[in-house]
Amino acid sequence: MGMGIGINSERPDEGKVRGWQEPVACYVWFTSEGKAIPKSLKYLDTEGCVQEIKGIHVISSSEKNYCGIPTVEYDCNCIIGNREYAFRLLYYLERHIWKLLWK
Repeated sequence: MGMGIGINSERPDEGKVRGWQEPVACYVWFTSEGKAIPKSLKYLDTEGCVQEIKGIHVISSSEKNYCGIPTVEYDCNCIIGNREYAFRLLYYLERHIWKLLWK
């Protein structure tokens, strides 16, 4: 007789990622325990110019699955000029790529 123990042992799936994902190059610092902490990133704006964001503040990070794809999601913010911007960074573990989603 099954009591349900162990039937949900896999990580839950979050479904599709909502929002426009911009490809970015991310500068990451690794702690001595191997945890990745994003520090800055570069991306192409709508005119094709390279933009850089420095001083990223990581609020939280979590491991998630989007449509079965293992991902690390970073909830971040930064200050550009006098404005604070909130965004998410997604790191796709299998493809080793970073994506930016503005909030």
